[in-house]
Amino acid sequence: MAVKYREIADSLEKDIREGIFDASNKLPTEEELAKQFEVSRSTVRKAVTQLVNRGYIYQVQGSGMFLRKKSETDYINLGSLRGLTKDLSAKTIETKILELRVIEAEEEVANRMQCEPGTKLYYTKRIRIVNEEPFSIELSYFKKDIVPYLNKDIAIQSIYTYLIDDLRLNIGFADKVINCELMDEETAFLLNLNAGDPGLIIENTVSLTNGSIFELSKSIFHYQKAKILDRVSFK
Repeated sequence: MAVKYREIADSLEKDIREGIFDASNKLPTEEELAKQFEVSRSTVRKAVTQLVNRGYIYQVQGSGMFLRKKSETDYINLGSLRGLTKDLSAKTIETKILELRVIEAEEEVANRMQCEPGTKLYYTKRIRIVNEEPFSIELSYFKKDIVPYLNKDIAIQSIYTYLIDDLRLNIGFADKVINCELMDEETAFLLNLNAGDPGLIIENTVSLTNGSIFELSKSIFHYQKAKILDRVSFK
């Protein structure tokens, strides 16, 4: 079962995206939200922290919780664990599956995912197309004992929507490493670039709330199109 505060955060995020609070430009008070969702104020505070980290709101002590100004350009949000479909929701995203199969973890991947060599993993390789132009290539490994089923119908949509809404995984945190690499011929061809052009790389190691690593991924972005946003809150 999903964590309650995350369910509340997801519900409020949906309302924010749909413009429910645009007239007031602020969220209801903690007390009002606690009554609305029939939870404690501490649970509401955790949900609010999620929305702050996702970049939707900011808090002013004594005044309330206000919506952040919407950006005219979509960015890849480093603080988000919701996937590209959520980050670029204003754009048209198409996904093509290049590979999807069950493999056995080799030693390097097993070490990074803290599992035994030979552990069953789903391996996916996808190209993401944004507004009809190649945007990124995603290489992902998912532990099969945590993600027991994954097919092309799921992978062609949003894997993270499936993980959160259908499997109800309690996704806790991710370590993200950003670097640049020169592209090989195959990668450059898929992104409509030239071999040797730079690629913006984000590597993710994603864990459940109990600390268990379930995903290892590498996203290679078109260097001319990808922009990264990291929103920092000082408390």
